[in-house]
Amino acid sequence: MHRFECKIVSPNGTVSKETITAESKTSLKIRLENEGNFVLAIRHKTKFGSTILNRKGFKSFKQKDFIFFNQEFAVLVKAGLSIVAALDVILEKGEKNELTKTIKKIRADISTGESVSKAFSKFPYIFSNFYIACLKAGEKSGDIPLAVSRYVEYMKKTEKIRQKVVSASIYPLILTIVSFLVLFFLLIFVVPSLTETFVESGSKLPWLTSILISVSHMFKSGLIYFLLTIITAYAGFIYFKKTGYGHIITDRWKLLIPFLGKIYIHYSIARLSLTMATVLGSGMTLLNSIRISSDTLNNFFLKQQIIQVSKKIEKGAGFSESLSKNEWFPAIAVRMIAAGESSGSLEQVLVDIAEFYESNVDTRLSILTSAIEPALMIIMGLLIGFIVLAMYMPIFQLAGTVT
Repeated sequence: MHRFECKIVSPNGTVSKETITAESKTSLKIRLENEGNFVLAIRHKTKFGSTILNRKGFKSFKQKDFIFFNQEFAVLVKAGLSIVAALDVILEKGEKNELTKTIKKIRADISTGESVSKAFSKFPYIFSNFYIACLKAGEKSGDIPLAVSRYVEYMKKTEKIRQKVVSASIYPLILTIVSFLVLFFLLIFVVPSLTETFVESGSKLPWLTSILISVSHMFKSGLIYFLLTIITAYAGFIYFKKTGYGHIITDRWKLLIPFLGKIYIHYSIARLSLTMATVLGSGMTLLNSIRISSDTLNNFFLKQQIIQVSKKIEKGAGFSESLSKNEWFPAIAVRMIAAGESSGSLEQVLVDIAEFYESNVDTRLSILTSAIEPALMIIMGLLIGFIVLAMYMPIFQLAGTVT
């Protein structure tokens, strides 16, 4: 996520400057326009503050530090301490990081009479819209510790899902990269040195050996051009993705990849459902819950689909009815949401959906991890077998001639 300074004209004609956190300039522009604003300028905000902090010995904080802060904050307030007193206790530990310095500023604002949610909302690059929404709900209900605890629980669950995806992806990725590196090493360094004698002898080589030598020569002579092509293609892809149209298209492509696309969709649904359940449980309306939850999606195409759903709800349509017209949302999830709407237990149903698709993602990743190793072993075995056979065929041919 990045911070952007925006100059916008609101629907009522007011011109304002805001600092907003978003994935990219394009996604932020479309989001602001969907909210009815006219965007005058968007500029990436530089992180001079972070640089100064690092020079002075401060360290950027980790997610576990953020979770620990919220847990401690909730426990202290629940124990009867005021917000300011709870923050004082946390600051007394004297930890030096960006989060601690931010808490000092928040503590100063709250002590002057500013609301908790407003004081925290001044730092959108640390505290997301979702976090601020939880604080606002806690202020309305008079139970800030419960709102913060809900957010901590949400963070733990989403981190658990993310860790599953990352850990299951690392091994196949490493195995694939190593396999290709081994293959390139054989073709560029090993094969030329072993087949040089055969070529110099001037004898007619078996067709298999001739193919291997041609492929090896092509890779060795065109290695620089091959690398330049990859770098150019990657740079072009990044540039294309930064455009509004390119961002939508590339994120849509991710969903169309066989097998992996389903994993990506189910992971996004699990995260979206869990976020919505947490926001609804904090007292937010369904429409606001959908809008806040859509910001947690990493896929811009899916985010746009959810925004379209929220617009249909705003016009009077039901949640399940709006989702049923969306081809990317699974039918089983729509039916579960429809049942939750009719029974008045939508929050619990969303939790069940999150757990169901989390389990589904886990199962599919296990299948992928189990299948990719033998598949790569077979492919590499065939390729290396081809290389070995092609290199030894001239020797067999020579031995037959001598006999």
